[in-house]
Amino acid sequence: MEDVNQKTTGKSRPIATPCLCAALRQASRAVTRIYDAELRRVGLRSTQHSLPRLLARAGEVRKGDLGEMASRDETTLTHGLPPLQKNGWVTIRVGADRREKLVSITEAGREKVEEARPSWSEAQERMKSILPDRTWDSLLAALPEVTKAASIATSGDAS
Repeated sequence: MEDVNQKTTGKSRPIATPCLCAALRQASRAVTRIYDAELRRVGLRSTQHSLPRLLARAGEVRKGDLGEMASRDETTLTHGLPPLQKNGWVTIRVGADRREKLVSITEAGREKVEEARPSWSEAQERMKSILPDRTWDSLLAALPEVTKAASIATSGDAS
């Protein structure tokens, strides 16, 4: 049996797990490091890049809907929006119902997304080039289904 604490290579390899949650989180952290390294060139982290990119496609949306579209809970979204707003990349305004918050990307936000596009593309290419054949397409097909299934399961609509 292999000693998981062995330090002969100087760098330990991830240990496979039968837990889907742990495996997804482990993969997510590793992939995020690659995207963060590329996006750092334009002063962004992957978490700061994803919301303006999503808003550029979606247009103005209710804050709650943005959270659902990005699969982020209220607390995470509440902490993630102020830096984007402070940098002038998104605006948040009160909707028709004073309790409703509407979020949209600004022109500066669109420019930042465009500025980040080459770095994001480089991260995409790095991942695509290091993954085994067909894994890229398989992941891009499977992960939305995983997200959808988990969202249904947590909303109580699972049958």
